[in-house]
Amino acid sequence: MDLSAYFDDSASDTGERNLVFAGLVNRDDAWEKFSVEWSAALAKTPSIGHLKMVEANGLRGQFAGWTRDLRDQKLEDLAEVLDRFRAPWTFDISISRAEYEIHVAPASPRGLSTPYFAITFAAISAVARFLASEGVVTPVRFVFDEQKGVDTNVALFFDYMIENLDSSDRELIKMPIGYGNDMRNLPLQAADMLAWHIRRQREGNEDPTIMRRAQSIRSDTHIEARVPSEMLVRWGAAFSQMLPILQTLKTKGEWQRLQTVVAQAKREGFKPPHGDNAENTLANIREAWDQFRAKTQR
Repeated sequence: MDLSAYFDDSASDTGERNLVFAGLVNRDDAWEKFSVEWSAALAKTPSIGHLKMVEANGLRGQFAGWTRDLRDQKLEDLAEVLDRFRAPWTFDISISRAEYEIHVAPASPRGLSTPYFAITFAAISAVARFLASEGVVTPVRFVFDEQKGVDTNVALFFDYMIENLDSSDRELIKMPIGYGNDMRNLPLQAADMLAWHIRRQREGNEDPTIMRRAQSIRSDTHIEARVPSEMLVRWGAAFSQMLPILQTLKTKGEWQRLQTVVAQAKREGFKPPHGDNAENTLANIREAWDQFRAKTQR
């Protein structure tokens, strides 16, 4: 029984400007059957090539020229497919972009200046911890929607980060994590639908159709998590302690050279010290930066 988790994100522009990562975990054979029926629902007249909820909501892109009634019917058809192939587990993890920009981004190196690294780790660790607690022993393949440059930056330190998880949790994470194009990867379109509806529901949207659909596409076992403010404060404080070093990593060129050094260090067996996630990440940056400076000063 092979398991795969598909995650997509939806970002709010109001209030805390929350970023929501939502995902579905299911057996690969169920995902294959789901994809056949999802593809048929997309092709049903009037057809669309793919689902993006921002396009559906704004009646643009694939939904340009559609009436709201036609749009709603198409979404209902797709939601029914999700309901028929309901994943055993769904997850949503959120982070405040407003707080991240206050506490973390100003002191972050270029590649960690967005919350995607933190929330990707939070999403994977939440799935692994929960499934381990349920006695699941099958490793899970994780697939996220592509974000320009994010996959490389996440990969830079991600395997070091998971060293902090319990061994039972780590064993459920099939490495490396993957990224896909949600215009072609059908399960990612389901994750997009889930993330958008959860985010709108959290914003207090009272549209009964959105509220009902948000509930129907969740699994019976739905896990919610949030990256706490105190963690963001700790990350920001830890990064600030290294500000002189991190400031030199603000340019694209410096960050790319650091990526090269870290990749080489990983191939040579570089491992992080013990400590919490922030300490490990900073230690990795510090050691990689020392190697980078040593090589560039030769």
